[in-house]
Amino acid sequence: MRTNALMRAYLRNARVHEVMARPLTPRMQALLDEGVVEAHGFWVLRRAAPARAPLIHPDFQDATGYECFANKIHVADFVGSFEEDPWARRLRLKDQVGYGLRLAWELQRVLPGDRRFVLILGCSNACTLRFHLERPGEHWLTADLEGYRRDALLELSNHEDLRGWAVLPS
Repeated sequence: MRTNALMRAYLRNARVHEVMARPLTPRMQALLDEGVVEAHGFWVLRRAAPARAPLIHPDFQDATGYECFANKIHVADFVGSFEEDPWARRLRLKDQVGYGLRLAWELQRVLPGDRRFVLILGCSNACTLRFHLERPGEHWLTADLEGYRRDALLELSNHEDLRGWAVLPS
C-alpha cells in the first residue's frame, strides 16, 4: 500500500473511520452486485463493459490507461439511496474518503482473486476510485506519490488488507 502525505492526513482523521464503518449504500451494493468482467482483454465494471471490442483512443497509452478510464467511480455518486439525487447533497471530502475506502474494501472482494489488481483512491475536489489489472511496465500513477501536490492518493492491490487503516465491518 502506498499513500502520500495528504492521504495519510485523511486516514488519521477519526471521522474517516466512522464513515467507513457504515453499511454499504444501496447504490454501492448495486454496483458491486453487477460485478467486474473481462471484456476483450480488459477488466471493467460490468456497467462499463463494451458490447464489442473497444476502440482505444490515442490518449490511452496502454490497457492500464483504458481500464482506469473505464473504471473511474465518483464516490459521491454512490452514496445514498436510489431515490436521492447525488447532486442534491454535498459530502465533505473526508466523508468521501471514508466511503471510498469502504468501497475499495468491498471491491477487493469482487475482483478475481487469482489476478492482481491495483486500486487507486484519489481525492482533490472530490474522491474517485479506479482500478486496473497489474501489468508489467504499465502504471497509472508515477512512483513518487508526493509529486501529486493537489491530490490525496492511496494505491493498493486487491490482495492487501485495509483493516490496519480503519475499523472495518467483520
